[in-house]
Amino acid sequence: MKEELKQAINALSAQIMDNRAMLFQARAYTEENRLMVLSNYAAASSGNQQLAIHNTDDIFKSRKTILDSYDCETEEQARYVDAAKDRSELDLLIHSAELNRRSMLLNQKMVAINAQLIEANREVMELNQEMLEFNEENLDTNQELISGVLNPLLADAATIEELSQENDESVSELELLVDSNRKRVLDLLSQSKENRKMTISDKQAIGERKESLYANREQITLMRNNIGMKVDYADLFLDGAED
Repeated sequence: MKEELKQAINALSAQIMDNRAMLFQARAYTEENRLMVLSNYAAASSGNQQLAIHNTDDIFKSRKTILDSYDCETEEQARYVDAAKDRSELDLLIHSAELNRRSMLLNQKMVAINAQLIEANREVMELNQEMLEFNEENLDTNQELISGVLNPLLADAATIEELSQENDESVSELELLVDSNRKRVLDLLSQSKENRKMTISDKQAIGERKESLYANREQITLMRNNIGMKVDYADLFLDGAED
């Protein structure tokens, strides 16, 4: 029975160390993913989004310049230009208001995420405190062994039997806990790997969108160069015929 207990303890020790190694691997994946997610967030919000906003502003400033450049010959033409200016301004305001609404929702999510991170940090602090108390308790046990308070010479048969029974019960409880931990660790590893794939995919998409925004920027520059060019009725009819 004594040999079986030692074998069970050795097996549990190996499984626990294996679980710990997988936990460290899962945590490493999680930290790498978190850094990539933050990098993606910064690139999307501070990079691409700001460039998109800049492009939008330039497009509508250019439209105002285009409309201001028209030399209206009739009152009807002037009314059309005024209405077009109002429509353009309203389109930009509607777009901006919707952006504000979406940004507010995103900010609310970030506030909630920060609250979760604060909670996680506090749980880490509590865990560290429990580890400290565990170490202090077992340091006291070592001191008692050294001082003789827990000297084996003082143990009687009843104490030995009670301790052996506790050991058997602990092995049974540990086996259940170790198996449960292993399943959860494997799930964590799987989720972390899947998150990594999605994060890498998002990074590629952000890079591709940046290229599209720069292309958008080049189109704006070309459009600006064409502002002020004279267009007569013949040009308009020719454009319509080509369409």
